[in-house]
Amino acid sequence: MHISPLIDIGLNLASHRFTSDWKQVLARAHEAGVERFILTGTSLKISREVALLTEKMAPGTAFFTAGIHPHYASGLDADALAGLRSLLSHPNAVAVGETGLDYNRDLSPRNVQRAALEAQVELACTLGKPLFLHEREAADDLLAILDNFKDRLPKCVVHCFTGNETVARQYVERGFYLGITGWVGQKNRNQDLLRALQAIPPERTMLETDAPYLTPPGYRPDIAGRNEPAALARVAELLAMARGVPVEQVRADAYAASLAFFGLERSS
Repeated sequence: MHISPLIDIGLNLASHRFTSDWKQVLARAHEAGVERFILTGTSLKISREVALLTEKMAPGTAFFTAGIHPHYASGLDADALAGLRSLLSHPNAVAVGETGLDYNRDLSPRNVQRAALEAQVELACTLGKPLFLHEREAADDLLAILDNFKDRLPKCVVHCFTGNETVARQYVERGFYLGITGWVGQKNRNQDLLRALQAIPPERTMLETDAPYLTPPGYRPDIAGRNEPAALARVAELLAMARGVPVEQVRADAYAASLAFFGLERSS
């Protein structure tokens, strides 16, 4: 039986926790069936670093997002925006982000977060690039901003989705995709997400590890406390259990969704 390959749509490979052994980390992921990686840019500096990392990896296996995370929204000025625009012309750049709103930690003032989000949504609309979104406890404000761009808005994915069914339905109604992580198996925290899965079509569901964070239950990492992209197979298993479907179906659906969202070619 053919087993679908996996695409990790959210990997923080520029994290200092991967500096010394990132090549071995990727080798383990390939062995675990992870075919391609979308490296996450969270600041201009990190976005530049992940762009360089994709150049060091096998052609066609690694891509990146470029954006300013809401935690660092205070750092988005005209120069940073120009830097992002330049970086997004890179052949491996597939999305604008990680951008969005985080009202859980509030590491940047909320009005600053909203302004940074608006600027990056405008950039994505202008460039015709998908949006890689972060949202925690801020769905209403996020949707209000995105709805202002309704006629021009590109494809959107809310990555690392952990929200409830009501929020999921609002995203799905707008045609958004949702990224699922190991959170789906975290029994003390996943109840909202488990109910939300009923509202999320498989064809809009993508898989991600968000490594080095969010190690899925049942996966033993190479280094304790550090999640790896090799854990993506476990995320697929946990989602299959939550949906009550075969894991191969989850993998095939997520693979097709990821290809469609990022405009990637199916492997031969």
